[in-house]
Parts: sequence; structure tokens; C-alpha cells
Amino acid sequence: MDIVICDDDKRDALAARECILQTARELRIKVEFEEYSGAADVERKLMKKREAADILILDIDMPGMSGLELADRLRRENGELLIIFLSNHEEFVFQAIEFAPFRYIRKARLGEEMPLAIRAAAKALKQKEDNQIALHTEGGLRKIQISEILYYEVEKRKIAVHTAGGDCLLAGKTIQEMQALIPKKSFVMLHRGCVVNADYVKNISDSVVSLDNGEKLIVSRQRYPVVKRQILKVWGEVI
Repeated sequence: MDIVICDDDKRDALAARECILQTARELRIKVEFEEYSGAADVERKLMKKREAADILILDIDMPGMSGLELADRLRRENGELLIIFLSNHEEFVFQAIEFAPFRYIRKARLGEEMPLAIRAAAKALKQKEDNQIALHTEGGLRKIQISEILYYEVEKRKIAVHTAGGDCLLAGKTIQEMQALIPKKSFVMLHRGCVVNADYVKNISDSVVSLDNGEKLIVSRQRYPVVKRQILKVWGEVI
């Protein structure tokens, strides 16, 4: 797990780190830390797409930008970051809820509450890994959620993966290798060079699949009956 700790009190940061390490050893999980004393430094790091973290341990009451302000800014960019708030003040808990924290830990009860939070976070991250894939792209190694893939297709002897966020990632894979990585039934082969995620299909008619974002994909004539049947199966009951 990649963990960022942000706390202006070095003693509290060290106590959190030691507690996490002990729990990680019990779970046999490798942990890497980065520690900061100011929210602005954390913001600069986590706003870079290639410098993400799994968990942010965040003190609420800090000089300058508060932990709540930082959480607000980060949430706009990354709804999946697990934020664990730390505080000496229980009255902040109701304000913290607004930013969808994974846990709220009282520093006075760090030894009791942090292990529970890390165990729960490890479980959540494992479930997340089960629903994502890692691809070697021209821009480096990228992890993407399977549910975010609109479709993938052959392009210049590579696979172009199109995502709901508007990205197009070129990976050195074949269609067969991608199908092995993504065995979900919602992914339907339209022809030998293209596979679509039926969850994003808005309409299928006359050998053309229309997506929610307005894109249109061609279905081979031979596969059209099979494709239509598979998509309808993903959609559920037809009324």
C-alpha cells in the first residue's frame, strides 16, 4: 500500500506510522510511506496523475490549509482516494463526513482505531484491485478500472483502450490477451478488431452500436445477431 501521512506534529505522524507498520506486518502487506507536514505539499503531489496514493492519513487541524480544505480539493479530482482523518477534536467529525472519509480516527485512541482502519482499507483495496487492470502504455504503466472502459480496438498493431473519462491508451496487447484480462460478460466482440462494454451501449440497430457518449461502432454482419443477443442479455429483461 502507498500511504501518505500529513500531520504538522512529528510525534503524531510517527505514532501513526508505527501503528500502521505493526498492522501491515500482521497482514503481511508491504507498505511505502511519504510524510508531509503541510497540506499544500500533499496537494501538489496527489494532483499529479502519476503520483497517486492508496491511502491519505490526514490531520484535520493544521496551520495554513486545513485537512478539511485539502480533502475538499482532492475529492474533486479523485473520488477513490481513501482518506483517513486524524484529529484531537471530536467536534470535527460532522464536518469531516461531507468529504466522504474512509475513517475518522481520534488521536487519543490511535492504537485502537488505526489497526481497524488499516485492516478495512487493505480489504477495500484488494476488492478494488480485483476490478482493475494494469497496462503498459506509451505514457508508462497505467492502472484503470474495468468499469471505466468503453471499448478497446486494434490500432497500429496495438490495442487502443477508450475510457469513459475520454482517454485513449495504446497498449502492446492483442484482442485475445485483452479478453483474457477482462473476462466480464458485459464486454462483447463487435468484430475481430473491436470489443465494447455493453454497459455503455445506448442503442443497437442496423449493424451499428451507439454509445452513451455519442460514438458509433460498426458491428460485422456475421456477428450482428450474436452481438445483439449478448447486449440484450447484459441489459436485462426487454419489455
